[in-house]
Amino acid sequence: MSYQVLARKWRPKRFQDVIGQSHITRSLQNALSRDKLGHAYILSGTRGIGKTSVARIFAKAIRCENKREDSNPCGECPSCLDFESTTSMNIVEIDGASNNSVDDIRDLIGNIQYLPTSGKYKIYIIDEVHMLSTSAFNALLKTLEEPPAHAIFILATTEPEKLLGTVLSRCQRFDFRNATVKDLSVHLKHIATEEGIKFEDDKIISQISAQGKGSVRDSLSLLDQVLSFSEDGVITEQSVSYALGLAKTSAIIDMVTFIINGDRVSLSKLYNDLLNENVSAKNICYSLLDEFYLFISQVDNEENIKSRWPAANSSSLQPGEIFWIYESISKDIIWTLASLSPERATEVALVKIALRNSFFQEEEIVKKKTIINSSANEEKVEVIEDVIESPPSETIEVKPAEVIVEEDRQDEGPAVNFEELSKVLDSNESIPVQVDETLDSVTKSEELLREKSVQDLPRSWDGFLAYLFKVSPAAASNLEQGNIINPLTVTESTVVIDIGFPETSKVFLDYLKEAEAFKKLTSQVCDFFNVEEKNVTIVLELVGNEDAIETDFKSKAEIKQMLEDKEEDRQKNDILNNPLIVQAQDIFNSKIDKVIIKKESK
Repeated sequence: MSYQVLARKWRPKRFQDVIGQSHITRSLQNALSRDKLGHAYILSGTRGIGKTSVARIFAKAIRCENKREDSNPCGECPSCLDFESTTSMNIVEIDGASNNSVDDIRDLIGNIQYLPTSGKYKIYIIDEVHMLSTSAFNALLKTLEEPPAHAIFILATTEPEKLLGTVLSRCQRFDFRNATVKDLSVHLKHIATEEGIKFEDDKIISQISAQGKGSVRDSLSLLDQVLSFSEDGVITEQSVSYALGLAKTSAIIDMVTFIINGDRVSLSKLYNDLLNENVSAKNICYSLLDEFYLFISQVDNEENIKSRWPAANSSSLQPGEIFWIYESISKDIIWTLASLSPERATEVALVKIALRNSFFQEEEIVKKKTIINSSANEEKVEVIEDVIESPPSETIEVKPAEVIVEEDRQDEGPAVNFEELSKVLDSNESIPVQVDETLDSVTKSEELLREKSVQDLPRSWDGFLAYLFKVSPAAASNLEQGNIINPLTVTESTVVIDIGFPETSKVFLDYLKEAEAFKKLTSQVCDFFNVEEKNVTIVLELVGNEDAIETDFKSKAEIKQMLEDKEEDRQKNDILNNPLIVQAQDIFNSKIDKVIIKKESK
């Protein structure tokens, strides 16, 4: 017998064999056991996660004459054997991609009136139903709403948003989830054991599962592909790298270490070595993001950090720095991979992140730079001024500020008086800018809280955040990405905290919901409020965009950012109205095009 690929050989035959879709299989089993069947179902989700397999198992179970106690088909009765023959006239499977015309649907409707040759039901499975034309959908609507008593429709689609609302409203809808890496790893390990496949390291199973992107079929296809590169049924890290064009896990761990430690030489060498091994820049970046996400999930567990990244100098990381690294890589690869030279651009972006600590100097040096570009029809002056840090006072100086003056001449105007301009540029006067009192008071309030001892901190949400910044800065940074939805409820023995996160901070919500992170947060609440764990209630929830707008919900981080933006706008306005700047504009008969406030590192 010819070789059968793993995805077909291990296709689910029972509801229990379906990976990661228990919320759907349980509902269908209940419908079967209670004999409460609908006339039309929609199964939606990404490719390779079991939609068609579930449709076939469900159809087979509906027609089975001797269903098992768990509502699975027996596989032995005439109806089950009829289905296995693939020539059944009672379970009709149609490919919506190749039978999408109105004539195809009219033929189906014309035959639907005929009773099944045996049993009570005749079932129609339409795969990729979104590929049907609008005319075909319209022809199907009436039958889909009121089919004959013996007819049941099961529709499967990867793009439910393309279906007409009139179709969706006539069906019971089940949305399939992408399988988790953990579920896929367990499934692949079971199949490997049955097939006599061995792995050099269990991490390889997780790597293949992660590349499956939640698809069971894709994961098994990748396993088949890797197996073809392996010898004697043993899959090594090298064979995975060659077969899938992926970087070795050990190499990606080293890249994370080099970025954290700021080792740009080793980072560049390793990056180019991977390119020479035919690993694409895209695959390197994706693997790197996955590894940094894993680092983020373990950021509060020093033991796990040292176990997987032993050479990384994680103790030198500032609170929130690892999140900045992840965000920067995510944003940078969007343009690097689309650039004219994606490999080189990606290398520069990664090295830039590794050199992040060299961007900031402990002390700014006073310097002035004037660039004057002149042509017959254009004059441009760029003034960049860096000022030595001074003690805080009622007014502050913009440090440093960049002002770009673009010509907007209505007529030729007077010639440039360079002697007068020189007096303006050579002036040692600083540009005074009033500090926003709201921002200043908020900042000072937070600083005062963090300076207090734990015993003196108020038993409030702000007090708890200040406490966290002392014992676990990373945890505090995570919580600042959300905010309390309802007032904190604290009694002598109980604490109730309801924390919401905007959709833009879902990654932080998902992390805090993980068992280990949630347990640690609960423990910290117990320690700060001096209550027992059983009396602590922490609710973590996602606040949708519409709800956030309606309730004016904002995270702590968003509130801080708004205040900082407001202060920056105030500073820019003060600069534009400063007599020195106004005088410079008069001299050049020009206007300010842009003002950049460069924030100083703390």
